[in-house]
Amino acid sequence: MKTSLKSTLIALSLLALSGAASAADEHSSKTVEDYTYATKLDIAKVVAGPNLDFCGIQPVQMTYQDHSGNTHTLRFEEFGSGCNNMG
Repeated sequence: MKTSLKSTLIALSLLALSGAASAADEHSSKTVEDYTYATKLDIAKVVAGPNLDFCGIQPVQMTYQDHSGNTHTLRFEEFGSGCNNMG
């Protein structure tokens, strides 16, 4: 009896964890969208902004949620803020 109860509790715990992981996957971005001037943006909340600790222009990514709660990751070119003034 103790073994079957323990097995049942373990199975329920694993089921709960897998459900939480599935819910997290639904809100995470599956693909990276490349920004173009024609891209229509619906940004309600920025989840993760780009790291701009570099010098020059390079592709960066931003993760955001739209007004429906869907999460997107957008890739675009950005000028970094890590350049020293040499003038």
